Amino acid sequence: MTRSGSLDRIDALLSGITDPAFTAVIRAEPLAISGTPVLAYWMQSRANDWRTLNNIGSITTVLIRGYFRLVESTNVRESVEADLWDAAYQIDTVLRSDANLADNCTDSNVGSATFSTEPVGNALYRAVSVPFEIMIYEDVSITP
Repeated sequence: MTRSGSLDRIDALLSGITDPAFTAVIRAEPLAISGTPVLAYWMQSRANDWRTLNNIGSITTVLIRGYFRLVESTNVRESVEADLWDAAYQIDTVLRSDANLADNCTDSNVGSATFSTEPVGNALYRAVSVPFEIMIYEDVSITP
């Protein structure tokens, strides 16, 4: 079980999404986007959760966000809304297909998707954001 293995598995699962076809999967919050749609994910929070005499479990939340460039065309904007919904479904589906991330965590949970308009660089994007919780039951050892 490794934290880096969890991130590698998230990357592999997200890279397998084909509808919509993302141009890239980025393991960081993007400062600029060259092509769309693109998926990005990054650490959002980490909390100690449960405690025994020997260890402490943790929950780390990774935020997954899909970006779709906003354009003037009404037809394109309408198709982006459909792609956002498809992306929310696909992210949910691929992450639930491997709840323990190839044995790199104890369990995981896909949160509720939200939709927004996000500025990145000098452009606006429609975005779908999905929080993903990674649970590791014996993350921190306690030494008596």
